[in-house]
Amino acid sequence: MLEKILGSDTAMKIMLHLIHYGEIYPSAVAKDYQIALSAVQKQFERFEEAGILVSKLVGRTRVYLFNKKSPATKPFMDLIKIYYDGLSLEDKENIFATRRRPRRPGKPVIGKGQSLGD
Repeated sequence: MLEKILGSDTAMKIMLHLIHYGEIYPSAVAKDYQIALSAVQKQFERFEEAGILVSKLVGRTRVYLFNKKSPATKPFMDLIKIYYDGLSLEDKENIFATRRRPRRPGKPVIGKGQSLGD
């Protein structure tokens, strides 16, 4: 459903990664889903041109995050979050198997602000 709203499967995958991790870089999304880096980069650029995302350089890596200054970002994030929250814990563990930060061994994959009771 979400890929139809966003217009592409790549766009959906980018948004889910952003909701889960808070910020992400194109090569991580491309690697996680085994899709072409150029397609991921183009989609990130489209979101940035639309004002939904902003980017920053961290060393030589361009990292993207939601543009909190845009009035359109909050409702957009809410839509993505509804879809994200509807995913089962098993689906989240499969989609976000690659850890971007150290995590306690055995800790389940859950998003920011969520608890196992949610």
